[in-house]
Amino acid sequence: MIAREAQPVLVALPRGGVNLVEARRQNLTDDPHLFFVHYWAVGDAVSLAKAIRRAVDTANVVRMPGGAA
Repeated sequence: MIAREAQPVLVALPRGGVNLVEARRQNLTDDPHLFFVHYWAVGDAVSLAKAIRRAVDTANVVRMPGGAA
């Protein structure tokens, strides 16, 4: 995710019971700056999928042509 998307995603994940393990930047010269999130969750698959979906929906995700719905 990019910088302006980080805070909403990092707020949405724990609200859904998903624990943040790490948030980091890998490249020093990327523009826009990209952030990577590692997370941990235990629970039923449907609840976790919904929590992750809500977090993804806070970011400006653009579907790839031919990608999953």
